[in-house]
Amino acid sequence: MYFGAKNINVCYGKEQVLKNVTLSIEKGKTTAILGINGSGKSTLLKVLGRLIKGAGEVVFNDQPLTKLSHREIARVLALLPQSVTAPADITVQELVSLGRFPHQKLMQQHLSKEDEAFVELLMRETNIWEVRDQKVATLSGGQRQRVFITMILAQDSEIILLDEPTTYLDLVHQLDILCLLKELATKHHKTVVYVIHDLNHAARFADNLILLKAGRVVAQGTVEALFTEQTLKECFGLDVTLGCDTFTKSLMITGVRDA
Repeated sequence: MYFGAKNINVCYGKEQVLKNVTLSIEKGKTTAILGINGSGKSTLLKVLGRLIKGAGEVVFNDQPLTKLSHREIARVLALLPQSVTAPADITVQELVSLGRFPHQKLMQQHLSKEDEAFVELLMRETNIWEVRDQKVATLSGGQRQRVFITMILAQDSEIILLDEPTTYLDLVHQLDILCLLKELATKHHKTVVYVIHDLNHAARFADNLILLKAGRVVAQGTVEALFTEQTLKECFGLDVTLGCDTFTKSLMITGVRDA
């Protein structure tokens, strides 16, 4: 297994949130984690990103992730939590530069010339170079999310985990962020995993889906295999009709029957 989980169980007090979850993430692809509120999506992402511990194993290259040091894990895995914040006085370039921490030598206080060049290249690619001297707090929601994603990219990790990266963004900025994440997988060969609520966005931008229900994985596979009327009814309780996006020809929900 390249990356994934084996027999993960997580309890919050007496409530079991994840129940014997086993899953596999495909290398170099975009995977969307879907499910209704309370199904365990964010908890699963936090377990994969080592923010919380659960019974079972997170696996990387067929071995437990715990066998790696913290610095090695930071080079393999980057996590952008939901509703992340930054110090009020930090600039865009300063924040992005923090992402190079796993690659700095012990006691190193400043970025090397190579690191500075790498950060500049990333900021130009994600179209935030022009705002590099602005305070992060002064940016729009869409710009801030691009900055945080660029900071994660600065880690240069193989795997990028994001918890609801389009939350609170308007449709234009949602599409902007999802196009950026898709490009990371296709152009930079990153493995991108995110929790998302919009089913049509998942069908359009993801390669693979993981469907959760009541703390269990009920299905995992390609969008083509899982984005069906029957599967969506079983997982979400939705009676839908499917069609194709006019522009992209990707699958999408075109109708939903009232409950």
